[in-house]
Amino acid sequence: MKIIITGVLGNIGKPLTKKLVKAGHEVLGIYHKSERKDEITALGADPAIGSVEDKEFLAEAFVRADVVYLMVPPLYSKPDLVKFYREVGENYAYAVTKAGVKRIIHLSSFGAELDSGTGNILGAHYVEQSLNALEGVNITHMRPTYFYYNLLGYIDMIKHTGNIMANYGGDDLIPLVSPSDIASAIADEVGQSAKPHKIRYVVSDERTCDQIAEV
Repeated sequence: MKIIITGVLGNIGKPLTKKLVKAGHEVLGIYHKSERKDEITALGADPAIGSVEDKEFLAEAFVRADVVYLMVPPLYSKPDLVKFYREVGENYAYAVTKAGVKRIIHLSSFGAELDSGTGNILGAHYVEQSLNALEGVNITHMRPTYFYYNLLGYIDMIKHTGNIMANYGGDDLIPLVSPSDIASAIADEVGQSAKPHKIRYVVSDERTCDQIAEV
């Protein structure tokens, strides 16, 4: 199959591409920096250099794709991240329609079913809504839980205060996920029979906040 991977050099995109290439698929990897084309080629994929903010580029890249894996890069430099997610989601919907894509796997988020009170996760909710409005397209929304590597953001706080300070803690149970496990789940979805609207959660482990702090 011909499979399009957005964010091909990311924490999920890179192991996913390796798995798909090893399985014998033709992979086109989308990335925004031309100076990293050789890294994409080294994975066994063909590079397509362009921005997810360019809907015509996306439409051209998606032509003749059997499956398109869609993710929105978390560009925290954007003044309104939720708005950015919403705009990219609309670009994806446009490109999928114009290119005639019939199968999508979308990296969403735990909590994307909620339409308020979730902060930046609300962006994933809007992308799901844009894609769900498409007709004749089979969609799997991947909803991973809390990424392990987000914990690295607490390192400076721990060094300076000896604490992890958040608005939750103690015995609160946190479902954690590794990007490599997300990549494996997406690769598995490629081989599954398509369904109109499917949601798949991905989790690697569960720990209480006290257990996480101890580690």
